[in-house]
Amino acid sequence: MELLEQALMMWIYRIDPRYLVLLFLCSFAVAGQVFLGFFQKWDAILAAVIAAVAVELVVNRIVNKKWIYPLSSVITGLGISLLLSSHQVWPYVVTSILAISIKYMIRLQGKHLFNPNNVAMVVMLFFLPQYAVSTPKQWTNSYEIMVFILILGIIAAHAAKRLDTVMAFIISFSVFAYVRHIGFGEPILFAFGPLLGASFQLFCFFMITDPKTTPPTRMARVIFASLIALTDAMMRIHEITNSTFYAAFVVTLLIGVPYRLLRHRAQ
Repeated sequence: MELLEQALMMWIYRIDPRYLVLLFLCSFAVAGQVFLGFFQKWDAILAAVIAAVAVELVVNRIVNKKWIYPLSSVITGLGISLLLSSHQVWPYVVTSILAISIKYMIRLQGKHLFNPNNVAMVVMLFFLPQYAVSTPKQWTNSYEIMVFILILGIIAAHAAKRLDTVMAFIISFSVFAYVRHIGFGEPILFAFGPLLGASFQLFCFFMITDPKTTPPTRMARVIFASLIALTDAMMRIHEITNSTFYAAFVVTLLIGVPYRLLRHRAQ
């Protein structure tokens, strides 16, 4: 058994973590369509993925003078299709185009400063709320599916060396949820309810674990995740919707970007 565990861990470390993230998101998509009745349908998923892939292929060809294997853009499109909800297909296309464009436009040392998926979601949710929302998808009674997908998420985060970020965010969110319950009278089920939502878990395992936009050290990642949870809690107290997306953007803008710039100057 010990040898089997060692072999499994070696395989996890050797495989490109992006494939594990892709498996995680594909599991979400299939479960949402087959078992959970997610709002998004296959046309929205395909539209988001195709738009992301097409834009990245063209832009990378123009910028870097070569064709690439568009694994990252498939992940981007799939993630957006799961996080966004709209009655029309075009918002999924626009959000994917925004995400890939931001990825190439705002960069430092060859890496994007912001998580492009998060910024694209923030733009759509803030400026086009009549067309784009992010609903707190629930697992209903399908907790076996939830556990299976969470295991995939843990494996993917561990392979990307970002499980500490996920745990720091979940623990901090729970602490601040309790503070909201005790200090601000928020019903306990309402305060802790998001923990059981599919959207929350997508945010934890997909949105804040991007290796290129999270700090390189463990302590910095823990602080980064905790600050996002704190900002999210403050926004929830003021009844701001889509608070997790806004919190991630604000913390990245006010703290993450200056931190990256300071590290860049120190090198």
